[in-house]
Amino acid sequence: MKKFFKFGCLGIIGIIVLIVVVAIFASGGDDSQEKNTSKTEETDNNKTKETAKEGVLTEEKFNKIKNGMTYDEVKEIIGSEGTVISESGEKGTDLHTVMYEWETDGLFSAANFMFQGGKLTNKSQMGVSDSSDVTVTLDKFNEISNGMTYEEVVEIIGGEGNLLSETGEKGTDFYTVIYEYKGEGDPGANANFTFQDNKLQNKAQFGLK
Repeated sequence: MKKFFKFGCLGIIGIIVLIVVVAIFASGGDDSQEKNTSKTEETDNNKTKETAKEGVLTEEKFNKIKNGMTYDEVKEIIGSEGTVISESGEKGTDLHTVMYEWETDGLFSAANFMFQGGKLTNKSQMGVSDSSDVTVTLDKFNEISNGMTYEEVVEIIGGEGNLLSETGEKGTDFYTVIYEYKGEGDPGANANFTFQDNKLQNKAQFGLK
């Protein structure tokens, strides 16, 4: 959290201003020092932003995480421990299932990771991976039919969507992914497409025009 400090002592501010003025005149009006100071402040700000994202799930980290990874591997990528939100089955068995959530980078965002038998079987997010600016219209949505491949859907819409969820091992019959596209139409318009074994199984839309 950012904290803002307010200084009420005008005398101290006056002294600081005087020092700055004297420094400028002493340098003969050379602004090189000011530029160097700005660069230093910019570098410090960048470092602060990077530090703030340590231990927080970003889009880049989400994309690095793959099904089949262990909890420790996922934790290493994110940089922090997850919070258990669900657990079933006996620990140490293949049926032991645990769902974790991590703090995410972005307002109104969330992400869950499910592990079964110690291996990641599902990752899902909302608001974390949102870099795609490709939009879909109702006409394009209606052109798309179940049974199409993801590549065919991408060709119709005109680009890649945002990965919402990924379940199972890639290349298997049960590998399931859900992609979201921003929509053209009412505020918040969007469309989701669910693929299993790279075949469209379900499509849904809200507010498209």
